[in-house]
Amino acid sequence: MKHARAQEAVLARMAESRAELIAARIASEPVSVSRVPRTLPATTRAAPWFLRTPNAELVALALVGVAILGLRRTVQTAVGAGLSASTHRVVDGVLDALRN
Repeated sequence: MKHARAQEAVLARMAESRAELIAARIASEPVSVSRVPRTLPATTRAAPWFLRTPNAELVALALVGVAILGLRRTVQTAVGAGLSASTHRVVDGVLDALRN
């Protein structure tokens, strides 16, 4: 019981403080709402366009692959991996269909 009363007292004080903070904020708010234009962080603006894309990791990986392995070997590896994943997905689908 003692804990419950103490908790109620703390919650009541928290509610009072919250009400005071909300009242103070409403009183200090400007009447009109102004929109602030969004700017990108400096680190994002400095990056080349191909690193600002949603697939930046893939683009960077492709560039590193071309630099290390060469264009032909990079394309062979990417196509092989894509065909392997696609084939695995199709075979998995067929096997699931046969089980059901």
